[in-house]
Amino acid sequence: MLEDILYELDIQSEEDFKYFEQFAALMEDSIEMDYDTFAEIMMIPGSEELTDMTSSFFEDLIRGIPDDNTDLYSVIQSFKDVLLNLAEHTSGRGRGFYADELYRLREWYQTPDLIQCTPEGGGAAQTMSPCEAMMLFREEKLSGQKYLYDFSAGMPEEPDPYLHDVMSELSEDDYTDNYDDSVDTDEMDQLPIELPRDFDPETYDPDNPEYFSDIDPYQDGFVDRYNPVIEGPDIEYGDDY
Repeated sequence: MLEDILYELDIQSEEDFKYFEQFAALMEDSIEMDYDTFAEIMMIPGSEELTDMTSSFFEDLIRGIPDDNTDLYSVIQSFKDVLLNLAEHTSGRGRGFYADELYRLREWYQTPDLIQCTPEGGGAAQTMSPCEAMMLFREEKLSGQKYLYDFSAGMPEEPDPYLHDVMSELSEDDYTDNYDDSVDTDEMDQLPIELPRDFDPETYDPDNPEYFSDIDPYQDGFVDRYNPVIEGPDIEYGDDY
């Protein structure tokens, strides 16, 4: 599955996934992709490469936001800040949080018929995906035709502040302390650095969902990926609590 996705995106090999163009293609191409495959792709680049690609993509994305859509700008800027913070973490769990947030943004970005675009001066309105609408805005300078963009019915949800707080407290030392340093084989060194060192390279299978427990931060069930904040009832405690 991974090889098929890379082929569709015209990425020759995993080593080539380190440039803005490949990252943009991953986000802008409407090819269907499940979370596990997306997370596996996000494990490929190192922290520095991922940070550079993330920064370049969001700078380009922000340029596609129509000037009067300040709310959308605020949300996208929040995604940029959170994802740049997450990109610094190379641990499986840290990279999993990154992949989950970016995957959620990609799902919104590719949702069809979500944004209404109406030609200025009159004309029939069109409904597009956010990706198509932002590309249309960039093309206005070339076509001369301007549009009014209504994102109000299709705003993305902001990154959960809980996620940002948790990841800000993580450090590389906290994660590497969990490695089994006694394991040292040539085969083990060939595994992605994000995977735990106790994985057996003889049986490692990236298509086996069991191996994604360390790159899917929500798989252990401690929190719902799509409803991460659990709000309980308001309870007044006594002074002795």
